[in-house]
Amino acid sequence: MTTTRTSADHLAPLVMVMIAGAVLWYAHAIAWDLGGRSPILSYDSAQYALAARELAWHGRLASPYALPVDLATHTSPPWPLSALQPGLVLVEAFIFRLVPMRGANVGSDPRAWLTLIPAFVSFLMLGAGAVLGMRHLLIRYSPEAQRWVRIGAPLTLGLMVVLDPEAQHFAVSGLTELPFTVLLMGALLGLARGAASEHPLVFGLLLGAGGLFRANMLWLAPLFALTAAWATPTERRARVIALVLAGYVLPMAPWWAYKWRAFGSPAWDLTRFVVWDQVDGRSWFQLFHRAELPELPRGGEAVRLLADKLRENLARLGPSLLEGPRGLWLGSLVAWLFTRPRRTLAAAGAVALAGLALNLAAACLSIPWLRYLFPTRVLAEAAGLLALWSLLGRLPGTTERVRRALAVGAAVVALAWGGWLSVLADGEAHSTSLERGVPSSRTLTALSIALNTTLSPGETVMSNLGPALAWQTNHPVIHLANSPADVAACRRRHDFRHILLVFRGAERAWPHWQESVERPGTAATIDGLHVVRERRFRTGDGFEVVWLELGPLSASLACAAR
Repeated sequence: MTTTRTSADHLAPLVMVMIAGAVLWYAHAIAWDLGGRSPILSYDSAQYALAARELAWHGRLASPYALPVDLATHTSPPWPLSALQPGLVLVEAFIFRLVPMRGANVGSDPRAWLTLIPAFVSFLMLGAGAVLGMRHLLIRYSPEAQRWVRIGAPLTLGLMVVLDPEAQHFAVSGLTELPFTVLLMGALLGLARGAASEHPLVFGLLLGAGGLFRANMLWLAPLFALTAAWATPTERRARVIALVLAGYVLPMAPWWAYKWRAFGSPAWDLTRFVVWDQVDGRSWFQLFHRAELPELPRGGEAVRLLADKLRENLARLGPSLLEGPRGLWLGSLVAWLFTRPRRTLAAAGAVALAGLALNLAAACLSIPWLRYLFPTRVLAEAAGLLALWSLLGRLPGTTERVRRALAVGAAVVALAWGGWLSVLADGEAHSTSLERGVPSSRTLTALSIALNTTLSPGETVMSNLGPALAWQTNHPVIHLANSPADVAACRRRHDFRHILLVFRGAERAWPHWQESVERPGTAATIDGLHVVRERRFRTGDGFEVVWLELGPLSASLACAAR
């Protein structure tokens, strides 16, 4: 009878969280009208899908899509991966090889659906990991826990993470956040149960696998290594640190070698320029959409400018971590650490907090959006709820009934907060889908057919649709230059003859391109653009399309290009 009851205690929360996760995923996809008003591939997810398709079809880590700034280092397609991590590329390429759909040249939506598999599976794994991890910690550290705790605590933790609206958003996008969060959760649970000191090399390999998905692990891995050593007997600490870091380096070494070979530096990544966004009049948009590497401040001036940016963005982004009950969870985690818990548990709690702080600083130095804190935020909040339960369980001057009621109340608050945010997120997704700046999947397919009737095989086009258009057309695409004046510099690096402007009205066009979208014939009057033909039409979903055909490079430009 005991075995049967334990099995039920184990499975019931897991099944409930899996069902809830699937329902929440479907509701969020419907709110976005995924595959209808909202294309399956966003700007970021399309880049991963393109690189994965290139790897699956041609066996090379490269992409038929480039930003103008990429032309400063590599002029011809396919371009090496300058802003992606390889983990998701490898996973999606494996899926593409298992389910080949190479026959069609346009209309790639059936293949695009495959990119949702890693995100959806990771979303369910995140909920399952919370359930099973909580269950394991209870068995290991509180074997005497009552049955309502054995069922209620894992169920609450699992529902809490799948109710997070950002988790649901990432679950309908082919992005790296969810796979990385699952691996990060595994690392935290490994710390909590002492696996980091028992199997440091394997633990390091887990960190390395996470690093293949998100660059955040570059500063989190040393943090994990130090806390794992702190929770280890003194005589073994140096060995633990060395093995954890060695395990982290092993999966990352081939990727660093690729970067070194392609760009001359193992640390090369275009996203490093994002730290200069909104600094001294710069923006990431301008930095990325010109065919030259930007000149940036150095030395003491750079430190001063970045310190000012960090301070200003902390004041804006920091308070969002304390909204609603979030402040209660994080405050409870801090207070719990002062109660001198077991070293392994304290190590996991300290890493959850410190990791969130490091990612907060990184977001403030780049683009201060809460979404960039998701992996560490969602895990720190879950750890905070556990810490609050622990504090309530030892609350002095109260009865067992009062402590139980307070623990249940905390669980209700967590689930109510998540449910309310989920409803708001679905409503926001629905309204946003009606005004998206990317055309529907049907329109993208129609544009692809039109382009393929004119472009020769392998011919490059420049467009603000960027990777979405490259995915649909199977043609190399350079993202639209910052302004018409920057097109000539791009053509000197890699010549192309077609520019496709697709905006939801002239007022939504990029500032320097608005006049060309609004007034027919304007582009032909722009010196250096060399427009020889202009075609215009309006799509069924309300987008203005301006198709510019360019003449050959002038003699001086052609000589410079050669």
